[in-house]
Amino acid sequence: MKFCLPFILSAYALLQGCATNPSLNPVTAVSSGELTALQALYDVKHYQLEIEVVPEQKTIIGNVSMTALALGEITQIELDFDPRFKIAMVTVNERQADFESFNGKLLITTDVLARGSEFTTSVSYKGRPYEAENPPWDGGFVWNRTESGQHWVATAVQGRGCDLYWPCKDHISDKPERGADMLITVPNDLVAVMNGVLVSEQSIKNKTRYHWQTTNPISAYHLAINIGPFKTFELEHQSLIGTGDESPSTFPIVFYHITEDMGKIENLIKTDFLSQLDFYERTLGPYPWGNEKIGIVEIPYLGMEHQTMNGYGNKFRQDPDGFDWLMQHEFAHEWFGNLMTQEASRDFWLHEGFANYMQPIYAQDVIGDAGFWSKMWRNYNAIASCKPVIPEEDVSMDYFDSNDPYFKGSWTLHTLRWMMGEEKFWNAVRRLIYDTPDPWSLSYPITPTKRSSEDFITIASDEYGEDLRWFFDAYLFSKDIPTLEVDRSNDELRLSFRDLPNLILDIPVVLYEDGAVESGRHNVSRSTTLSIRSDGSSHAVQSSARIQIDPEVKIFREFSTAQRCQISQ
Repeated sequence: MKFCLPFILSAYALLQGCATNPSLNPVTAVSSGELTALQALYDVKHYQLEIEVVPEQKTIIGNVSMTALALGEITQIELDFDPRFKIAMVTVNERQADFESFNGKLLITTDVLARGSEFTTSVSYKGRPYEAENPPWDGGFVWNRTESGQHWVATAVQGRGCDLYWPCKDHISDKPERGADMLITVPNDLVAVMNGVLVSEQSIKNKTRYHWQTTNPISAYHLAINIGPFKTFELEHQSLIGTGDESPSTFPIVFYHITEDMGKIENLIKTDFLSQLDFYERTLGPYPWGNEKIGIVEIPYLGMEHQTMNGYGNKFRQDPDGFDWLMQHEFAHEWFGNLMTQEASRDFWLHEGFANYMQPIYAQDVIGDAGFWSKMWRNYNAIASCKPVIPEEDVSMDYFDSNDPYFKGSWTLHTLRWMMGEEKFWNAVRRLIYDTPDPWSLSYPITPTKRSSEDFITIASDEYGEDLRWFFDAYLFSKDIPTLEVDRSNDELRLSFRDLPNLILDIPVVLYEDGAVESGRHNVSRSTTLSIRSDGSSHAVQSSARIQIDPEVKIFREFSTAQRCQISQ
């Protein structure tokens, strides 16, 4: 047990040694809500993070610069930043500036910045960052130790935002177009790995500074610190496309690992991961960041989709479908989330619905239909349906309190794929991600896309040749899963969706009629497949015929196999 003795400890030691984990400021705890008027006045172009991490004290010392373009006349610059940090100095264009830190916001007063001008802010600070209590679902710093007792540190801030440990514009809509530089200083016995490529490492006395750089646009929450006694396992991957006018070459796949078991590492990367990479590149298109790297880092929590540096903590376990589900899911986000990024929090399903749907499709690729349906049915029975997946209004990430963006999103895509057909569906998906149905014709660097739900509806409608808003209204803008009503009487069959007159689909119905020929002890039935529209119209079906509606389960509908809005997520 650790005791605090204030009469013998200095105030600083008391703060560092005895502090608990103070609750997050309510504003800091919310990420990507409605964009404020002040933050709408500028567009971030580049971040530079200079952060020293002191694991022994669980503290950081930082200086963070932001270069941005003024979209209007500016006299106040608003950043998001956890108020637990002590700010030493703020500058604008290298001139010291007045500032006020309150309620999760950092307001900087500046001389007039004209519309169209670029400016740079710099904030120096130090303190003890919020410690994640249940990462990655509760964001923050993760302080851990390896089995040998060495420090093992990571950050997980997707749901809470970059402002948990550095001053930033915490909104998903604004990626720095010129990327970011990250200079991370750690004790000499540790390694710091981050996004992009390693530019340099410099030893100063008992510390080492690692300079990482990405020149690709990147969401602020992806700038994730990973520290530990890492070793590397590396492969080269043949690129499908070139850089600029150059012919396709290779780029590195690097696994930064704590685990010493090389058999596990080689099986994960050489066998499992390379198969996943092949699947994504032939199904969707070229890996988005081949001008930098594929990075995977072993972390002390489950996982997170940080661009070019995916966090992996699944302990080399394959799931019953024959692959590492965590690796496969997080890697999907290099396309759905990192290359294609949601415009606002209400479009969260564009990240998670698509990424989740890639998993049963991959399971089908690995072991067949059983793998596909095993995952789809498990997901189906976990749908809560307490609220629409796509709210009409702007929301923060706190709106999503269930897995419905994942599971309801993927089931909606399943039915959309059946309705549109393979070619049109996958063309729409590639246009969503790459802005072209032929991404193999591109070259690095690939331009990221920012998408809303309405953008995808427009793209899918264009491919299908009909406005599909009615389809998304029924499945994602509504709370409940559609219920198919079957009316069968007097040799007639009528199908319709309850309270959804606009949801009209051509539903496959199989009719079975007993035949006169016997085979062993079982009657041989003749079957006929009909396509019946769900518009309530009458179709002649003999009352003696046995029917099976949608036997291949192409249509997402309520089967009443789970109690909706009572599921613990």
